[in-house]
Amino acid sequence: MANAGRTTTETSASKTRLRDTHALGQSLWYDNLRRGLLVSGELEALVAAGIRGLTSNPTIFEKAIVASADYEEALRALVGKGLSPPQIYEELAVQDIRGACDLLLAVYDESGRVDGRASLEVLPELAANTAQTISEGLRLTRLVGRPNVMIKVPATPEGIPAIRALTTAGVSVNVTLIFSLLQYEEVMEAYVAGLEERVAAGGKLEGLTSVASFFVSRVDAVCDRQLAKKIEESAKTVPTDAPRAEALMGKIAIANAKLAYELYLGLVGSARWRALVAKGASPQRLLWASTGTKDPRYADTMYLDALIGRDTIDTVPPATLAAFIDHGTVAATLGTDVEGAHATLAEFAALGLDLSRICHGLLADGVKSFTASMASLLGAVTARRAAILEKAAGRQRDVLPAPLAAAVDAEVLRLAATEAPRRLWQGDATLFSADPTYETSIKSRLGWLRVPALMQTKLAELAAFVAEVKEAGFTDAVLLGMGGSSLAPEVLALTFADQAGLTDKTGLRLHVLDNTDPAAVARVDEAVEGTGKKALYIVASKSGGTIEIKAFERFFWQKVLSQNEGDVAGAGACFVAITDPATRLGQLAVEKKYRRVFTNPADIGGRYSALSYFGLVPGALLGADVAGLVGTGAEMAAACAAVVPGVDIAALRLGVILGVAAKTGRDKLTLVTSPEIASFGSWIEQLVAASTGKEGKGIVPIDLEPVGATSEYDDDRLFVYVRLGAGDAAQSRAVGELEKAGHPVVYLQLEDRAALGREFFRWEVATAIAGAVLGVNPFDEPNVTEAKLATSALLAAAQTQTEGDAGKLTLPEDVVGPRDGERILAHLASAISGDYVALCAYFPRTEAREALLTRLRVAVRGRARHATTIGYGPRFLHSTGQLHKGGANNGVFLQLTAEAPVDLAIPGEAYSFATLRNAQALGDLQVLRRRGRRALRVALGADVDAGLQALVEAVETS
Repeated sequence: MANAGRTTTETSASKTRLRDTHALGQSLWYDNLRRGLLVSGELEALVAAGIRGLTSNPTIFEKAIVASADYEEALRALVGKGLSPPQIYEELAVQDIRGACDLLLAVYDESGRVDGRASLEVLPELAANTAQTISEGLRLTRLVGRPNVMIKVPATPEGIPAIRALTTAGVSVNVTLIFSLLQYEEVMEAYVAGLEERVAAGGKLEGLTSVASFFVSRVDAVCDRQLAKKIEESAKTVPTDAPRAEALMGKIAIANAKLAYELYLGLVGSARWRALVAKGASPQRLLWASTGTKDPRYADTMYLDALIGRDTIDTVPPATLAAFIDHGTVAATLGTDVEGAHATLAEFAALGLDLSRICHGLLADGVKSFTASMASLLGAVTARRAAILEKAAGRQRDVLPAPLAAAVDAEVLRLAATEAPRRLWQGDATLFSADPTYETSIKSRLGWLRVPALMQTKLAELAAFVAEVKEAGFTDAVLLGMGGSSLAPEVLALTFADQAGLTDKTGLRLHVLDNTDPAAVARVDEAVEGTGKKALYIVASKSGGTIEIKAFERFFWQKVLSQNEGDVAGAGACFVAITDPATRLGQLAVEKKYRRVFTNPADIGGRYSALSYFGLVPGALLGADVAGLVGTGAEMAAACAAVVPGVDIAALRLGVILGVAAKTGRDKLTLVTSPEIASFGSWIEQLVAASTGKEGKGIVPIDLEPVGATSEYDDDRLFVYVRLGAGDAAQSRAVGELEKAGHPVVYLQLEDRAALGREFFRWEVATAIAGAVLGVNPFDEPNVTEAKLATSALLAAAQTQTEGDAGKLTLPEDVVGPRDGERILAHLASAISGDYVALCAYFPRTEAREALLTRLRVAVRGRARHATTIGYGPRFLHSTGQLHKGGANNGVFLQLTAEAPVDLAIPGEAYSFATLRNAQALGDLQVLRRRGRRALRVALGADVDAGLQALVEAVETS
């Protein structure tokens, strides 16, 4: 309120203005309601000062619930009862209205049951349904159970008969959204006819009343815009119209209101009304609504000062009430200069402006606005409910050493105080850094926040597509992707493999290809060959220009085209594209007559795309529970919404833990995952590494490293245990020992596999927040481009070599063999405390090779307690590769390469798959060394497995 330090009741001027206004026949009602007004005594003080009623609406309730902490305790209690968001809203609103009615009861009795009212709105979505409005009005009246409640009904064409029916039934109605004189005449008739029908049916009129909420400032806002346009146009047409239009600015709404009051006086002076008064009828008073001045050129009390008159109400928002108490003018102004009001509206019409049309538009806009506010309000309740349920479920908990816990708590409070959730959802780049270059890339990469809600509308589309594909006889799907485009599908394929697709045949067998090694390409090719198999190829690329994806597409397109004897349409029916709008891949799909193009929102980065088409199209094809994935993702999105206090957002706390731990030296995020969801760690790895590893900072994710004894770990670790169901007993014991030893541990619990949708979203938010804590942009990948350029340069150089030398490329001088234990151990010995060792493998993954590499990791860790990672190239170039080059210089790299015994040509290119793989490996090495990283290449030879065995033995036996 105005006059800081004074409340409404602390000045005699407050009481004088409010009571003097009432003495002139006008009641002032307060256009605001929230729980804090009731419990703090503020509303009681306002009533003591002269406020005689109260109004509210969905917009006011929305602000109350979103912008205050008034409802936290009540929300938790109602959520605990299992109520839905609409039920929670209704309980909160009804409790507030009951409290207001009880507080106003003395005014109600003293005023002869005319004032002392509080209004509750029928759901705006019912504005076009007469029968439902009547039913809801009756229900809400019974539900509130207070004699001084009013039910708000909009003056829509469907609302008018509802007003009549509710009046007949004895419900006191606050008719809202009245803008025009025609509307008002219909409202008056509905009220009077309702009273007459009630009397005819033997009903009593005692305590029954109504108000007609006639809106003011909204009328001027639109009329002034049209007058301003008229002034602008008159310079070219009729110059004399400009001063006429200028003279009407800010006058139409008051003139319109004065003529409405003239209609009211005409009604109450009629014989028809006198007959009702004799039976105890109360008048339907005009209530001036929307009285806050919207144009700063006008006085802040303009509408209050100009519309004071007998048998009227002015409902006043807080700021306007404060202004009126401070410097308003109390005088009987409403009935003055009515002839001037007629002349004002006539002049408006003479300028060719149609007030009735403006008012019709305002009614439609008002209904839309309140409907949107109600949707937003329910969204806010849904979000608060989701956050409470998430916290109550205990799916995330942490056990941290005291210093780290204190630092985390302090950072959570800081982010909450600076409204981090809201800033994230609004794309406020300053959440991450003051660097102005961040703004564009951040604002254009936040579509993942809203994609769960979007994809809930696409489930039927996905189901229809799967049915179409199965009907066409496809048995297998091949995902051609890289980085974020392939890792989420791989997680789903491996997680749901024993529930769908490979066993019960409800879906297609999904093969993920993200390795340019010719053996990897050949392996997938062979897997989809054979009698009874028919493959659908999913070409997934955000940009459409990724070199690996182009190579994969050309290889399989040529093969399928040949199988279809050159028939482009027949070949195209075996291909699907997932890409951004207006990409070369999208154009190519049209040219080649692909079966389908799924156009993903452009504002979703690849590694944040798990719950978009990139993850869900392959997931739907393999038979995964995409509805469950999207549903749990949407639940987590709600729990992380902008309206949820930061201290209540579990994902925000996880992000703070990641960021603060990294800043205090525990930057090795060590993931322990239940065996059934073990592949989820690789998705977390690429998300966290590529998002935080830049500007010399970064979090190093450690995935699939066997859990060891507590003595095997340095104090640079943060453990996150992602457990499905009861989890693995041995893992749980091992993690428990780590906790006892004082290592920080975060526990994440999944109730089933569909809960991965929740975890995808949790980690996306947490990673973004970790970026904010570290002060980096989590949505760009500057060093990935550097490696791509190095690869392109090497490919160009390879094409100039002779045919016999093509594909060999020029190797660095310090390549070592797997048995050169001295050189390898010396390289590993360069790692100091806090460093990690990265094994960068440029060959296809097999279980046997994974087992050997795991032995190597354990041996390295056993030597000096260093954390270790495994990355298969080239896919890791799009994930941890960013961290390797852009993060802190705390990595020691062993690049493991092998010869390609068999090569495959890439149609349309002068280089082969082996050449491409070799160029990527060498380009990676060059960039690492250019950036001063400690990198050594180990050439394993033609027999990868034998070379790996020798390398492992060299390290283990040293």
